[in-house]
Amino acid sequence: MSAPEVPNSFPAADAAVDPAHSLRNHDLRAVVERAHDQLRQLTLHGQQIAHRIAIIKRTINGLALLYGEELPRSPERGATAERRRGFMNACRVVLTRADTCLSTQEIYAILKKEFPDLFRPPGNHYASLVTILSRLVKYGEANTFLRNRSRFWQGQQSVDQRSAGLSGTSDRR
Repeated sequence: MSAPEVPNSFPAADAAVDPAHSLRNHDLRAVVERAHDQLRQLTLHGQQIAHRIAIIKRTINGLALLYGEELPRSPERGATAERRRGFMNACRVVLTRADTCLSTQEIYAILKKEFPDLFRPPGNHYASLVTILSRLVKYGEANTFLRNRSRFWQGQQSVDQRSAGLSGTSDRR
C-alpha cells in the first residue's frame, strides 16, 4: 500500500507546471494595474475639478460683494444653500483672520461667538464644521495637520511659525 498523495499547497510550484495559470495571473495583474492607473487619473481629475469649482465660487462671491443684487440669482440657491455657504464663508473668514493654526474646537468657539445666527437651526454643527474644513482643504484654501494627536487647521495664505517647525522648514535666523 502506498502513501496517499498530498496536494501541493504552493501556488508558485503549480504555476511553473501549468503555463495557463501563469498567463491568467499575468492578465489579471495587467487588468488590475490598468484599473489602478485609471483610478489615479480620475482622482487627480476630480481634485482639479474641485479646485476649479472653488475658484469659480470665490469669483462669484467676490462679484456678488461688488455688485450685490445686480447679479442674477442662481435657481439652485435655496435657504439651505445660503446657510451652507454662509457657514463655509464664516469658516473662511476665521481661517483668513487667524495668524496661527487653530484647533476645531477653537474655530467652533470663534464661529459661535462671531456668527451666532449660523447656529440657530438645530443640527450637529460640530460635524458640519469638520466637513466644511475638510472641503476647504480639498479646495486648496486651507491646510490641516496633526499635532499631539489633535487636528489643526490653517488658512492657505497665513504662515504659522509654530507649524513651520513641524515640517522642518522654519526660516528663523
